[in-house]
Amino acid sequence: MSNLTPPPPGEGARAQRPMKIGRYIVLFVLVALGVAISGIVSRRNDESKLARWTYERAIPTVAVVFPSRGGGVQELVLPGDVEAFYNAAVHAQVAGYVKQWTKDIGAHVKAGETLAVIDTPELDERLAQAGDELAKAKANQALAAVTAERWNSLRASSAVSQQAADEKVSDAAAKDAEVAAATSNVQRLKALKAFANIVAPFDGVVTQRNVDIGSLVGSGASAGSDLFAVADTHEMRVYVKVPQTYAAALREGMKAALKLPQYPDRAFDATVVTTSHAIDKKSRSLLVELQAKNDDGALQPGAFAQVRFQIPEAADALKLPASAMIFRDQAVEVATVGANNRVVMKKVEIARDFGAEVAIANGLSASDRVIANPLDSIDDGDEVRVLSATGDGRPEGGKDGASSPETSDAASRAVVQAARGHTE
Repeated sequence: MSNLTPPPPGEGARAQRPMKIGRYIVLFVLVALGVAISGIVSRRNDESKLARWTYERAIPTVAVVFPSRGGGVQELVLPGDVEAFYNAAVHAQVAGYVKQWTKDIGAHVKAGETLAVIDTPELDERLAQAGDELAKAKANQALAAVTAERWNSLRASSAVSQQAADEKVSDAAAKDAEVAAATSNVQRLKALKAFANIVAPFDGVVTQRNVDIGSLVGSGASAGSDLFAVADTHEMRVYVKVPQTYAAALREGMKAALKLPQYPDRAFDATVVTTSHAIDKKSRSLLVELQAKNDDGALQPGAFAQVRFQIPEAADALKLPASAMIFRDQAVEVATVGANNRVVMKKVEIARDFGAEVAIANGLSASDRVIANPLDSIDDGDEVRVLSATGDGRPEGGKDGASSPETSDAASRAVVQAARGHTE
């Protein structure tokens, strides 16, 4: 018993210390292992969600429209040129200098009213000379007539030969002809002198004045030689080039509305009066003439106008937005959504192009779901997601693997979390 001695103080505590350290190490390893396994599982879940979200985003979301029935009225807007009912460029018939002008631009004139007066010194001299020649011809005529009469009386007494008497009679007839020619020349020059007064050809408005006092003017209608321009604006003519597609829809008597930039709040009534009845080879268009009343003078020659026609649509026609058209290989196609949200391409024929909309002649039915704005690369069999019919911009969920907005948001958050985990 005496040999059993107690351990020194503190030696038992030193023996238990290695055991506690080992336990801590094991516990730390287990915790680290659990964190690693949890991170790996979470990361795999995030990668799976990211892959699923990426796949869903690879499917394009499209908006669809249903073809609408025709039978109504479609507005056709085309550019037009407004012209005066009559428009005349007034030229000089005689050469000379402008002595005075009496009407300026904007002046309302009556037919035959003087616009300007031309001083014609050369013509006046020729007229005076022609008058002198006429007086001379008349004197010669009187002498020849007396001579012929005398020789005819002498012929009765056989004092002169018949040949000599006939010569005097013929000479008198020639003098009569000279008087007639001189008279015609004087009348011609007087008629030219009358053209020294430049007058209005019809009732209207002076739209141009290209001369001033002292200006030298020549006779004739050479380019740039017009002195005045007069327009009759009580009624206006409007010319429109209508594409060949709509040529058959326009009829004489059809009404149209004119819109001018200077009158944004006003529309002018116009009526189709005639067409050229021929298609221009260069523009493939039909020239149409309309007429519009202009009692207040608001319509002005040379103005640009938008001409708005109301074209009746065929009752069996189908209409689609122009954005739905796809032009490939000289053919027109539309992309429709068939079974299982797969694309079905259909070739169509356009009956009329109204700009924002087109009328389809054949190749489409009223029940087809047509993609409103298809991609150029879209093709048969492509999978798409269709926006809800309510038009709120949300894709249809729960169909053919398409996700709802909530699923997409969750996938987005998963991607962010995965990125953060990779960073850490």
